[in-house]
Amino acid sequence: MPIAQESQHIVGLDRSAAMLERAERRARRANVAFNSFLMLDPDDRWACLARVREHMAPRGRVAIDVFQPDPQIIAGLDGAVVDEWERIDPETGRAVRKFSSSHANVDGVTQRFWHDETADDGTVHRIGGNMALHYLYRRETELLFSEAGFIIETLHGDYDGNPADARSPKLLVVAKRRERGQGRERRRS
Repeated sequence: MPIAQESQHIVGLDRSAAMLERAERRARRANVAFNSFLMLDPDDRWACLARVREHMAPRGRVAIDVFQPDPQIIAGLDGAVVDEWERIDPETGRAVRKFSSSHANVDGVTQRFWHDETADDGTVHRIGGNMALHYLYRRETELLFSEAGFIIETLHGDYDGNPADARSPKLLVVAKRRERGQGRERRRS
């Protein structure tokens, strides 16, 4: 978390889903990024993939896991305060509630979020911040990865392995480097 708070790029890997969930909770409390690929504007997104490709071994893979926005939700919630969830923090045993408010268009969203933690005596400690996300949709994903020199091996719309389509909640991409001499292959979903 201290490295992430200093705006350094950081990636965490773990085989344990429980540990990843704990890391995500700590990242949210510390006001550091998740869905970070969506924080890159379109030009930086392409540049990021180009650098990834430069450093990949020929048999390497890149995996991206982001949400795919639902336009109806975006339009319906613009400016509204959303009470997203309440959970017990396993480290402190205290109730934490997450709220957010967004202003969006078809290209992206500026989101204000805050977490309220209720102490034993009833006082509330608030941690919050702002972030801008630039949306990524399935067709754009296919073009982006192709133009950046990748062949998409899998593109799923959820963790159950269903194909991505316009209504999928997630975009789960696994891609390999396109080598010289390999034509641009079009994925069919």
